[in-house]
Amino acid sequence: MRERAPQRPAASAPRRAPTTPSRRGGTNAGKGSRQTRSSAQRPRGSRSYNTPAVWTKEAPRSNPAGGAARRALGAVGGVLLSLLALVGKGLATLLRALAALVARSRIALAVVVVCAALLVFGVADFAVNANKAYPGVRVGQIDAAGKTADELAALIDEVYGARLAQGSVTIYANDEAEARIADETAAAQDAALAEQLALEEARANKLAWTADAASLEARVPSDELAAEALAVGREDGGILARLAALATGRELKPRAAYAETAVESLASDIDAAIGDPRVDYGIVVEDGTASVTEGHDGFMVDRDELRRTLDELLLGQEDGSGSFVARAEHAPLRIDESAAQDACDAVNAAIADGARFTYEGAAWSASASDIGSWVSTRIDGSSLAAFVDAAKAKPALLAHVAEVGKGDPVHVSFEVADDDVIVRTDGEGAIPLVAEATGLLDAALFGDDGKARTGVGAGAPVEVAIGSGPAPEAMPFDEAMDLGVIGAIASYTTEYATGPGTEARNHNIALVSQYLSDSVAKPGDSWSFNGTAGDCSTEERGFKGAGAIVDGEYDDAIGGGICQVATTVFNAVYDAGFPVLTRHNHSLYIASYPTGRDAAVSWPDLDFVWQNDSASDVLVRLSCVDGSVTATLYGVDPGYKVSTTTGDWGEGRKYETRTTIDDTLAPNTSYVKTRGTDGRTITIIRTVKDESGEVLHEDPFSSVYDPVTEVVVEGPKVAGDGKNDAATEGSSSNVTSN
Repeated sequence: MRERAPQRPAASAPRRAPTTPSRRGGTNAGKGSRQTRSSAQRPRGSRSYNTPAVWTKEAPRSNPAGGAARRALGAVGGVLLSLLALVGKGLATLLRALAALVARSRIALAVVVVCAALLVFGVADFAVNANKAYPGVRVGQIDAAGKTADELAALIDEVYGARLAQGSVTIYANDEAEARIADETAAAQDAALAEQLALEEARANKLAWTADAASLEARVPSDELAAEALAVGREDGGILARLAALATGRELKPRAAYAETAVESLASDIDAAIGDPRVDYGIVVEDGTASVTEGHDGFMVDRDELRRTLDELLLGQEDGSGSFVARAEHAPLRIDESAAQDACDAVNAAIADGARFTYEGAAWSASASDIGSWVSTRIDGSSLAAFVDAAKAKPALLAHVAEVGKGDPVHVSFEVADDDVIVRTDGEGAIPLVAEATGLLDAALFGDDGKARTGVGAGAPVEVAIGSGPAPEAMPFDEAMDLGVIGAIASYTTEYATGPGTEARNHNIALVSQYLSDSVAKPGDSWSFNGTAGDCSTEERGFKGAGAIVDGEYDDAIGGGICQVATTVFNAVYDAGFPVLTRHNHSLYIASYPTGRDAAVSWPDLDFVWQNDSASDVLVRLSCVDGSVTATLYGVDPGYKVSTTTGDWGEGRKYETRTTIDDTLAPNTSYVKTRGTDGRTITIIRTVKDESGEVLHEDPFSSVYDPVTEVVVEGPKVAGDGKNDAATEGSSSNVTSN
């Protein structure tokens, strides 16, 4: 077969002029042109058309995952840079305008100079006075300038803390009292009789009171004072206060922080002697019905003024001592009859229908009388607000839960380490949440939406469900009290005279209370005063010589006064219903104690012993404030009910009089060292019942009190003076006690 010759085109395209290769392309440009022509002649279906013109080892790139975030940040950065540029341009423009203004105006120049100086001063001032008191500020005699809060607090403690610790202030009832106490004979008589008077008599005849850091539970609030000093010129008054301090000085008065109860106790004692204590109108709830109690204005010591005067003497004097005469001022009523009547009406409306409690399927009702015994009041401005007192309600609720509860009560024990008391349980069963229930009851009766304010639910008892929770195995004392795991089984307070002549006795009372406090009586064990306190008749243990009963007379003995504490604990145990194994009455009758309910102790012969017959530990805690000591028994209340039958007084022997001579007294003077009283006898019977009313035991306590020999101390006799102050045997003293 013959091949066909290729056919020529009919007309050929005009041939282009040859192109001179460019310098940049060189000869390769021609090659590239030939390659292009050659490629154009290749068939389209050839595989070489699908291959890349340039081949690399790297895969094709894709957008990174954070690309969008980077772009956003870049945009924000761009905006910020633009803003900074604008600010810079603005500042430059402002500076140019300011320069132009300064060039044209001397006033502007002066303003700029002043502002620049203030700026420099401000920076320098901040560097020098940052976190420091400004110049001119003082705390009393301490220059606070340039000192930090910590440095200033340390100085305040060093100067004023030491003064407070060593200081003592004497407060006189009147100007005559100051003169009388300065008289040695009168002072000797007052001191001798001070420990022998019944409390009421001692208060009425009291001439002076002594106050110190211990009796007032006082401290210097150094951190607060330092903070107040640094606040001058800052939060306190700003720049004007700072300039004033720099120009004329600013002094902060040093002050002490006193325990409110201690100040009130001191002020009340003074009121009883020189004033007429105010009595606000109030309410009392008896047999489920509240009624208003009478009130009246009074004349009393101003409590704030008392604190200020104490500050001036305890902190303002180098030795922290001084004296002043107390003044009673008119004290108007805080709560009038109308306010008390409003509270009375609210209480009656709240408690009239009683309450109904439920606990784990069991229920019981509390009458208006029951709830009324739990109600207390507090002063709120000019109003008298009623509330459910948790301290009264929780023990009552716990007692009811114990009656209706299906499980065994939680048993507790106490662990005492230094000042910490840990309460432990057996870790089994549940505890009733009586604290929460008390809050619910208070809200339902006296809350904003309670029955007393809104009348909602009138005619029906308030419903309160008592929840339960697992008994913690261990908890702090305060937490156990709040949960209702433990409570105060019984508490008793006795009071005593204070002031000149009683310091040593009151020191012994406080010291032995410390030895006894937070002691524990285990279930079935006995608690001994002597065994717990130890020997209180030695100076080595810190006890002092003070009034005690020795051989039928009041005399000084180491540890005098500790019987007051024994009597206080005895009465708490008496009211709790625990068995008393050993108790001795004083040989001499003391009117300050409940009839037939005193307890005498003396190492090692006379002791006071009682037994814990409950299933849990009992903690004995004592506390002392100025003029009183309180003993409280804490634990799981066994629910004993105690009643007392008091017999009649029987006559005893008459007292005798003994006279002694003291050559140091002024001639022909005398005073009564020991007041004489006749002997007497009495018996009281305590009956203790359980919760069901069954008599557990009846305990007779018989007391035989010897007569008190009256002791008269005389100075030397001067012939012809005609004075004879000797007392007559069998009679009462004619000397008036003050």
